Formats: sequence, C-alpha cells, structure tokens
Amino acid sequence: MYISIDRNSKGNLEIDEKILSKIIEFDVTSNAVGYRDIKASVSIHQETNLFVVVRVYTIEKGKFLMDGIKVASIINESMYKTLRIKPKNIAFSFIK
Repeated sequence: MYISIDRNSKGNLEIDEKILSKIIEFDVTSNAVGYRDIKASVSIHQETNLFVVVRVYTIEKGKFLMDGIKVASIINESMYKTLRIKPKNIAFSFIK
C-alpha cells in the first residue's frame, strides 16, 4: 500500500489524517476481543508531534480483552513505518 505524503509550498507536511486513523483502527481491531466499535483520532502538530486517541466501545465490562502495551507498540511501529515519526502520546479511552 502506498500513501501519498506531500509538502505544501511552505514546506509543511500534508497527509490525510483519516488514513492514519484507519491504520490505527486496523492495528487495534486485530489485537482486541469483545469490542463493539473502535475509533481513532490522530492529530499532527508542527510535523513532529503526533498525538493518537483510540476510543474503544466495549460490549460488556468483563468481555473486552486487549494488551495495551502490545497495541501501543504496534501503533508506534506502524506510524514510524508510515511517517518516520513516533507518536508523542497514545491514549486509550474505554466507553461502555
């Protein structure tokens, strides 16, 4: 898969954040069990600061399973492979 990353006339990085969100959502869904929906929000500030928020909508309190450390590591690797930037912060929010 190829992702188009361009620099505009001012030299700022331009990438569709929806693409990054979909990559993160895939990483989380492939490593979680017992969720109803997963939404990822990505924001890039000043080309070097990447912030990720993953909202996990669970089915029931005791049914959701995910290794947060492993998933955070996978997200770090995915973003580094895609952008050559490691996320400054990865936050998970769990919503019942």
